[in-house]
Amino acid sequence: MTLGPCILCLLGLLGQSLLCQTDPVPIPLKYQPVTTGVTNGAMAVRQGSLLAAVWVLVATAVAGDKAISDEVWSRLDADGDGLVTRDEMRSFTAGERTADLRRDTETQWTSYGLSLGEKLTFEQYERKVYHENKYGHSSRRKEQDSRRFHVCDENQDGGLDKDEFMTFLYSEEYPHMHDIVILETMEDMDKDGDGVLSYLEFTDEEEGMEEGRQAEKTFKKLDKDGDGQLSRVEVKQWVLQPNLEASQDDEDSVIIVMDKLDTDKDEKLSRSEVDADPQLIEDQLMYEEDDDDYAHDEF
Repeated sequence: MTLGPCILCLLGLLGQSLLCQTDPVPIPLKYQPVTTGVTNGAMAVRQGSLLAAVWVLVATAVAGDKAISDEVWSRLDADGDGLVTRDEMRSFTAGERTADLRRDTETQWTSYGLSLGEKLTFEQYERKVYHENKYGHSSRRKEQDSRRFHVCDENQDGGLDKDEFMTFLYSEEYPHMHDIVILETMEDMDKDGDGVLSYLEFTDEEEGMEEGRQAEKTFKKLDKDGDGQLSRVEVKQWVLQPNLEASQDDEDSVIIVMDKLDTDKDEKLSRSEVDADPQLIEDQLMYEEDDDDYAHDEF
């Protein structure tokens, strides 16, 4: 709990009034409180009033610290049944971690002139990204995007809603898309098509790491079986390591929160159990804005 400036100010005034009455050490004149005309009785009343005011403010601060906001609670308790499950905590903290990705998705969605209930077709995406060809995308990248778009279209209606579009843009964040991400990586980097990456392919100037001591160190660390090449499994560990680590961190945080707050051991958290230590929720499940711990830096 952090005492606010009002409480600290009142504590200072209370300290001054006590010093006026009992302090045995001389105080420089400019620091002495003005007490002219104040009787001992009046001073006692003043001290009592200050004590009462401090007590009220401290109690208010404590009460404020002992309750989670309605906004955070509503996001934790996604189904609104008054209890928070492990799955709801996992969804909550994953949403916190990817908040900036959602903002970027919203920006891109708006750039297509789409509202919330509309859907994005691949033709619309293709027209904006490839017909203008601002980024020099290859024909292979277009084929990869078409395949990824189709996989993200869960109900196969030919269009992506906003959530599906976010899956398309940030497939690394979704376990069911990881195979697609690795397939695309191998298509880009496995130049001889033998299903593995050699060190030369790993350090390819177009797609890989810059050749040098750091690349050698990284390749050796990833090459678990020491055969001088990277299998798909080893490539997956390289490309998706930040996401896999972030997901494990989320799971560890959920375990900590449940262990500490689930006092009745029913595997669910009530509002009162969360209110017992809302700071734990903030520390374990919420991310500061612009936190980029999960950002991809493998290249």
